[in-house]
Amino acid sequence: MDKLTEANAREYLKARGCPQLIYEGGGHGLIERWSDFVRKVEKGDCAHYCMEDYWNDLDIRELIHAIGWDSDARQADERLASLLTATNVKHWNTDRKSDYDFWNYGYPKNATGFFLDEAQRWCGKPDETD
Repeated sequence: MDKLTEANAREYLKARGCPQLIYEGGGHGLIERWSDFVRKVEKGDCAHYCMEDYWNDLDIRELIHAIGWDSDARQADERLASLLTATNVKHWNTDRKSDYDFWNYGYPKNATGFFLDEAQRWCGKPDETD
């Protein structure tokens, strides 16, 4: 998909049924949310997440892809990709055959607490090579 303009991105998000907070923020809001999520992961602030919380944040990245703003997310993507382990397991959007969506694979290496237990339940423990 070509990159939508900010106005078209807002229209798309609204038509898709996204909450008002999301569609009013448009593409720039999604990029900001994604970057904030990646910073949380970098700090290890996900210990009390359940997998559904994590998947909700991954949906932000799905929306970025849907509006064609992947290049705007590249810096945050690279930072998140370097933090993931058990990347041989796709745990979100498993009904889709794709290779562009690295964020749907594995979980953060620095996961702890309840979130680590949840992540390993869904993804398994990381391979020795991760």
